[in-house]
Amino acid sequence: MPDSRSGTWPFDRGANLKDGIRWVKISAKLACETAVECNEQMATVKGSKLHRMVVVPHRPWYRFGVFSLSLVVLATLSGLAYLYGLDEGLAAKRGVLAERDALLESLALNKKALEHTRQELADEKLGGEVDLLSNEEVRQSVEALQSEIAELNEEIRFYKGLMVPGSEANGLRIEQFDISVSDVPGRFSFSLHLTQVVEKHEYVRGMVEVSVAGKLNGNLKSYQLNELNADHASQIKFRFRYFQKIEGEVEFPEGFVPEQLVVMVLPSDQNVESLEQAFEWRLSED
Repeated sequence: MPDSRSGTWPFDRGANLKDGIRWVKISAKLACETAVECNEQMATVKGSKLHRMVVVPHRPWYRFGVFSLSLVVLATLSGLAYLYGLDEGLAAKRGVLAERDALLESLALNKKALEHTRQELADEKLGGEVDLLSNEEVRQSVEALQSEIAELNEEIRFYKGLMVPGSEANGLRIEQFDISVSDVPGRFSFSLHLTQVVEKHEYVRGMVEVSVAGKLNGNLKSYQLNELNADHASQIKFRFRYFQKIEGEVEFPEGFVPEQLVVMVLPSDQNVESLEQAFEWRLSED
């Protein structure tokens, strides 16, 4: 067999075509066996792996089309998601607004009901206060009328005693003697009523002496009127036909406790008997 690795044709140029074809086949077989041996040797060198090469067609517009389509799909999905979210948000907002309107309406109704209740309570309270004031005014009016009636009855009795003596003793009388606290601190006011009970009323005149007995620091002590108030003399003059009211004030020394008052009525007419009467120290009620 001729040597095919020498790269020379083993036949002459004049050989027939059949021999040439057979030579080509033998050469291709040898080349394949040589390539297989080379690959095996390369795989054993330093653990190297043999990578299989894949041939793909060259399409430069394919990647750009896929990328553009992906962008369109992503934008479409984003738009749909935004529209869905917007619709859901608007629906939730409409629900919140409707709930708010319902709450505002309920609040307005509650305010009206509360105002109506307050007005009713105010009317009832005002009516109760008016009733209380009316009752209090009626009570005070009744008390004032009763007091006035009592005073009128006392005056009637007083004037009846003056005009119709009856069986009572004739002459001068001390009808009333009152003591009360003065508006000036530390002072006391007194009021003396003198009357004349006679068949025929004539003017009577004279003097009134007032003395106060009590205790000063535990010891008995007596004061005349002029000693208790410099505005008064020791004797008070009187002159009247039917009655006379004598008023004045007294101021006691510190530590003095009054117990009794003595009033002496001394008429200047010797035909009219004098009068002396003692009164217990007692403050009258206003």
